[in-house]
Amino acid sequence: MSAPSAGAIGLMYRHRRLLMATLLQDMRQRHAGTTIGLLWVVLYPSALITLYTVVYLYVFRIQPPGVEAPVYVLRIVSGLVLVIGFSEALNAGTGSLVANRNLLLNAVFPSELIPLRAVLSAQATPVVGLALCIGVSIALGVGSWSLVLVPVFWLLAVVFVMGLAWTLSLANLVVRDVQQALALVTMALLIASPIAYTPDMAPGALKVLVYLNPVSYFVLSLQELCVGPRLPSAGIMAASVILAAVSSSAGFLLFRRAKRFVLDNV
Repeated sequence: MSAPSAGAIGLMYRHRRLLMATLLQDMRQRHAGTTIGLLWVVLYPSALITLYTVVYLYVFRIQPPGVEAPVYVLRIVSGLVLVIGFSEALNAGTGSLVANRNLLLNAVFPSELIPLRAVLSAQATPVVGLALCIGVSIALGVGSWSLVLVPVFWLLAVVFVMGLAWTLSLANLVVRDVQQALALVTMALLIASPIAYTPDMAPGALKVLVYLNPVSYFVLSLQELCVGPRLPSAGIMAASVILAAVSSSAGFLLFRRAKRFVLDNV
């Protein structure tokens, strides 16, 4: 384990109670004032599964040869839930320092925890969505022991986006255009992620973009784990681990080294 990764884990452990308390408060505030409150966490992914089932099977009529319709929908949703969770977490993490300026110089709540809390609070929908995918996988009979690895690769995706959030949240304090540009970036990542198609189905240029897109490796890993029975390829799994480790280590190290300069000049 690299020194920056160990430092991030140590920081989270030392402030675990404060982080958990503020995380729960942040999640409650997300749905404050709504009629059904936290039920949206379950309703949203459930509606998403229903919507994409109708769109892809009955409107677009897209289906890879040899793949049954329910399994194809499961593949789509398992990838889509991850990409939507990634987009929400990245946007929340990037804007977190601007939205919480009052905490930036707070000695009790380290500034490193602000983007981290934002990323974690955006995980409610992906967690429920992936839990539904696991249940559907078992119900369809396509799930295997590999389903126990779904939380592991979801966690790797969260660690990956944490590193990006640490870096982009500082950049967004200096250049506000960063968060505006993220809408275009996340849209491009959505298109270049193999959600409704496999890499083999993509034309040459798009296939290159699929493998250049770091999110694709987490999408492919979760899709293979949910639809079974094989594990993702060793290359796909290794790429997921390396991307998570490099992003989190580099992001945490950069945040620690640059935060004082940035905070002194904004």
